[in-house]
Amino acid sequence: MNRGFTLTEMLIALALTAVAITIISEGVRHTLNFQQQLKSVREERETQSVTMEAIRNRLEHLVPATRAAETNGEEEILFDGQAHRLTFLAADPGYPSAAGVYEYTLELIGGDDDSDASSEEAAALPQLILSRRLLTDLTEFAQPSREDGGSWVLALSHPLSFGYAAAAGSSSSEWQDTATYPALITLEEDGVEHAALTVLLPRARQEETPEQAGQETTQ
Repeated sequence: MNRGFTLTEMLIALALTAVAITIISEGVRHTLNFQQQLKSVREERETQSVTMEAIRNRLEHLVPATRAAETNGEEEILFDGQAHRLTFLAADPGYPSAAGVYEYTLELIGGDDDSDASSEEAAALPQLILSRRLLTDLTEFAQPSREDGGSWVLALSHPLSFGYAAAAGSSSSEWQDTATYPALITLEEDGVEHAALTVLLPRARQEETPEQAGQETTQ
């Protein structure tokens, strides 16, 4: 005579099955969460890399232009460097935009380290706002209007700030020298020894004297 399962055995089997399912589902959940975290970290690093490359590419094409100052007739450089805002001119070869000299503005917002930002901006995630417009008249440099340009928002993993240094000087949070361009521009994070980005700016081409031109011709 065949003997079936008792009620107690059925309950024990169901309980063991439930425990096994719980353990398996918990393991699957942890695995999915871990994969999601890895994906987020990878996307964050890729975004950071793209952001740094965009900044480096524009700064390496900086145009060391000057214009006559409104007072005393001296030359003033078209460059404005602050801790969380940088405005400069860069050359664009053309495609997909029109070839010419563009005014670029890089503005760092968000993060608790930005003391100049409002409380809402400080609570937001750190970002870089890149704005540009075609500049045909140097007198319009650093003017507030951006109606004829475009802008892009790039995410940052940490709050950063710009640093400026001369050829043989230490980094400063603002560029004070109104007669020359900085030699180095860095993107720095508070408390981190190495800068996230260091760019050596192109130097202004020195005008040749007649003696130098003659020497090159005869060589």
